[in-house]
Amino acid sequence: MPEHTDTSKEKILVYIRAEQQKTLHRRQVCINDIASVYCKYSRYEGQIKGMIVDKIRGKKSVISVMKIIEQITEIYDDAQVISIGEPEVLVEYDDNSKNKILEALKVAAVCILIFFGSAFTIMAFNNDISISGVFEHFYKQIMGVEKPQVSVLEVFYCIGLAVGIILFFNHIGKRKLSDDVTPIQVEMDKHNKDTWNTIIDKVKEKQDV
Repeated sequence: MPEHTDTSKEKILVYIRAEQQKTLHRRQVCINDIASVYCKYSRYEGQIKGMIVDKIRGKKSVISVMKIIEQITEIYDDAQVISIGEPEVLVEYDDNSKNKILEALKVAAVCILIFFGSAFTIMAFNNDISISGVFEHFYKQIMGVEKPQVSVLEVFYCIGLAVGIILFFNHIGKRKLSDDVTPIQVEMDKHNKDTWNTIIDKVKEKQDV
């Protein structure tokens, strides 16, 4: 790669925004694979994006942004690199060798477990609070007669339960009801960040050995 020759005393400002985690299908890692790059001079920006910074060893590797900055400044000694993203990137190697049928079966098994587990939880909750007794007592107070085996209370309770779950998760299949962020999305985002941070620490420990 040709080195930059200093034609001006002006610093070349290079902004990089690294991602926290990236999955690649090859072992060579370029800067453009793990970070967004901006430079006023498009020629330098293109060269920097194509720079190879590391090679994934095993399944996971952690790349420090400091290493990226070091490699850029070695070639462009008048460059000033400003990082506005993550300090480290977890890079995972995926060789596309996964069995699609097996993956589909795993997803189906998880969906079945979640469905029946959720149904059992709802039934156990209703049994704990004796919801049938509450309905009978409420129906008799309002209507003045004994509640039939299936009344309007059970019907609307089931409808309300389903609607409440849909509104809470903000999804019907792949469609979102609104652009609002749901509580479950907030918790999942926190969980993902904590998970990636823990994995990064563990991979760094192995790399340092």
